[in-house]
Amino acid sequence: MKKIRKSNLKRRHEKQGSIQIVGMTIMVSVLLLAVPFLLQLSPENRVTDKSSSYSAAFSLAEAGVERAIRDMNHGDISSWKGDSRLRTITISFFKAPEGNMIGDIEIKIEEPDGENPVVKSTGRVTYTDYLKRGKKARVVVERTTRVELKKNGYSWVSSIP
Repeated sequence: MKKIRKSNLKRRHEKQGSIQIVGMTIMVSVLLLAVPFLLQLSPENRVTDKSSSYSAAFSLAEAGVERAIRDMNHGDISSWKGDSRLRTITISFFKAPEGNMIGDIEIKIEEPDGENPVVKSTGRVTYTDYLKRGKKARVVVERTTRVELKKNGYSWVSSIP
């Protein structure tokens, strides 16, 4: 009776050992197929992050131009730093509506009291090495009458030189 039990236990251990070998073989073959695929994804991920950062930085630069035009239309640039030759403002830690931090905007208006001021806006995205200098937008604005809005006075609109 004891001999039968010992032989049954021995067979059971042999079966478990062969299952482990088969399992390890399958795992190694899956790993050999997965590693090249994972290495291929890494450059694509970096390109996607870079493209996203460029788009976000350019959108910040465009938002800076819109802010400058709005402030010029409402006469709010007197609080900006500078004089009649150059006015600047920096908006740090610009956040999206959901509260996520996007980046910084630096806005400059050359000759703000002139007939055709030049707005230069730079958008910088945080947490990225790709855009240390940021993306820039440059717009020449011109004074125009806002008859279509039934308002008296002048407003500023962008024009492409």
